[in-house]
Amino acid sequence: MKRGFNLLEVIAIVFILAILLGIAFISLRSGPDKKLILENVVNQFKEDIRFVRQRAIINKTTWTLSLMPSPTYTTYTSYIFLDDKNNVVLRKLSNLNQVISTATLFSFDSDGNFMGDDSETSATLTLSIDVYTATIKINSLGYVEVIGL
Repeated sequence: MKRGFNLLEVIAIVFILAILLGIAFISLRSGPDKKLILENVVNQFKEDIRFVRQRAIINKTTWTLSLMPSPTYTTYTSYIFLDDKNNVVLRKLSNLNQVISTATLFSFDSDGNFMGDDSETSATLTLSIDVYTATIKINSLGYVEVIGL
């Protein structure tokens, strides 16, 4: 009975290990998935809009989420709103190439109806990162729809 490995078995093991190490190296070097980043930002914004609308209905008063522009006013970099304890919540729209919106104020009345900047009754917010784009639409009744993910 032979003991040990022959040369062909050693070469096969080294080849398999090289493939596994190559896959691990490539996956570690690749950056974060841009689509996943966009999905996370869109989902967070959508949940915050729904939160503000819900607070307006529950408290029977107007609640607002406000977009904050970049210093050059070419895009939006963050937004603010109040939480349950009237603390200001600031969320950054980081890692995005561009954020375009038809409204800077997203207000909801006591019935949950949307009110924009200048008596707008709907709003569209488009967020993009590299080749990925998502659009958030808010209609006059305050319903939120996401397109593009």
